[in-house]
Amino acid sequence: MKSLFQSIALVAALGAASASANTYEPCAWERQIVAACLVLEAADQGEYGMRGVASVILNRADGNRSRVLGVVKKPYAFSALNAATTGRTGSRGFAGHVQKASRDRLWRSALQMVDELYTSQWSDVTRGADHYARVDLRPNWTRTKQRTTIIGSHAFYR
Repeated sequence: MKSLFQSIALVAALGAASASANTYEPCAWERQIVAACLVLEAADQGEYGMRGVASVILNRADGNRSRVLGVVKKPYAFSALNAATTGRTGSRGFAGHVQKASRDRLWRSALQMVDELYTSQWSDVTRGADHYARVDLRPNWTRTKQRTTIIGSHAFYR
């Protein structure tokens, strides 16, 4: 009987952890860093292109919204942020990236997209992709991945 109660408690705890991961609310700075990633990686692809990058971020986080910032901050994960993710910006961190992105015409759209990304209403436009590359490039890692879609000049893979 004791193991049954332990199993029920474990299931309840896992459900609560999943619910909290799906209702995670980022702080303002986190929102800006993620929005900067969207703008700097894909603003030239328009809002739909930025939505593709956001989908990749959430897919890499396995749908756990509390892990989104960690995905964005991973060294070399997003080339537009390499200087910050590898420490080459020193104490400025992501400030220069956020400042640059905030001057883009799609900045407000990116912030709204980030807000949507942190809700359960998010719709993945990449069909589960966790990587992307320019269509005109074929990096070695794409050989082991399946192309899921093309958005603008980005090919998405899983």
